[in-house]
Amino acid sequence: MESPNKNRHIYNNILETIGNTPIIRLNKLTKELGIECEVLVKCEFFNPSGSHKDRLALNLVATAEAEGKLKPGGTIIEATSGNTGLGLCLVATVKGYHAIMVAQPKTSQEKIDLIKGLGAEVVMGRSTSTNDPEGVLKIAEKLSKSIPNSFYTEQFSNPANPVTHIKSTGIEIYEQCGGKIDYFFMAAGTGGTISGTGKVLKEKNPDVKVIGCDPVGSIIGSSGTMYMPFRVEGVGRDVVPPNCDLSIMDDWVKFTDRDAFDTARKVMRLEGIMCGGSAGGVLWSALHYAVEKKLDKTKTILAFLPDTSRNYLTRFVNNEWLLGYGFINEEEYRHLAMESRFLPEEHYGDGLKLADITCPAIEAFPSDSTISKVWPSLKKQNIIIVKDNDASEYKGVLTDRDALAAISTKKVTFADPVSKIMVKDFYLLSKDLKLSTVEKILENKEYVLFETDSKLVKIARVVDIMNKLDTCLLYTSPSPRD
Repeated sequence: MESPNKNRHIYNNILETIGNTPIIRLNKLTKELGIECEVLVKCEFFNPSGSHKDRLALNLVATAEAEGKLKPGGTIIEATSGNTGLGLCLVATVKGYHAIMVAQPKTSQEKIDLIKGLGAEVVMGRSTSTNDPEGVLKIAEKLSKSIPNSFYTEQFSNPANPVTHIKSTGIEIYEQCGGKIDYFFMAAGTGGTISGTGKVLKEKNPDVKVIGCDPVGSIIGSSGTMYMPFRVEGVGRDVVPPNCDLSIMDDWVKFTDRDAFDTARKVMRLEGIMCGGSAGGVLWSALHYAVEKKLDKTKTILAFLPDTSRNYLTRFVNNEWLLGYGFINEEEYRHLAMESRFLPEEHYGDGLKLADITCPAIEAFPSDSTISKVWPSLKKQNIIIVKDNDASEYKGVLTDRDALAAISTKKVTFADPVSKIMVKDFYLLSKDLKLSTVEKILENKEYVLFETDSKLVKIARVVDIMNKLDTCLLYTSPSPRD
């Protein structure tokens, strides 16, 4: 939806600043890759809450108000990976509504904290699966039925979603480019933005090619394949959403988590463009396509960058997170850390590895184990690790603190499975990491986990490294106990 009064220097409220985001030409990145065609990026992180979802939020609420579905003093409810939630909370704050956002497990803490900062409630869902009774979609649906004067915006199926981008985003892009655009690259989450924007661009110029960008593991851009989890937020699904019009897309490019994160970090360093992980995936797809198709200087690509890297400071922007989840190896990590002067050139622990320290093993339980069954282990060890029921993969961890909080607040009962409250965000490190590397990670983590050769999972804390280094220091310098 087009915001009014865009030419004023003073706006009546923050909502009037939504839209009209800049398009920027890439220079260094394209030169480095030897790309001849023009590559432009639509920087949607210039919107007030940091993403293109502000456009959607404004129109969803305006449409609901016009249709009488949202009344004064009402409650806005949505299932979100964070950006739509932020946009809706922004609109709710200005317009005087209450907001409840149901967030999925991989939503970054930054987004959750910002949503809370805007005065909204956050409820955590177990998954994004359409059939999961504890998933974000089912929880949002239940809340909307139980809370009077509430409105569930349903971004995945609400027809106002693609209409938002038919009325604003598509026209805005076409006019900014002066009609000179040959390829439009964007990822699909709800599918509303790429469908609405792509529709307008094709109506204006039937020769425009709309290229969908999809994470490996998602089935949106590869029908018939099995859904597999991935780390990039806000894009990809286990089903094709109702708002995703596949007929608009001329082609698809699949990208990995590492493609996305590497490219997002690279465009930040080379071009100063601070975009999110999914934007990195879109940009990787566009650059890869340009190289593969050998597009010449007569062609123009536009890549749509949905949000800001500031939403992911504890995720892919963070070197320790990349190492903890295996997106970089120790050599790459140490290069980044040394480059930023985060690691000293010499360290007592450089000759030692994580496997060299003495620390306790923790028990592993199947994900369908009841809280009652794991309770004694939690009291004894403070933490357990949770595996698939077939014991093939580690799924999460559960601490005594989290279990107690869930039980005491009656979120769960002792009969519930541990999968209902386990934390999926944990580091399982290589046993061969240098202790100096582990020490750096533990500056911001209470503990790390690693697997031994005998498949035991052990937990390492700062005190365990201190105990090991204490032994080393006794032979090289006065004891810290002297």
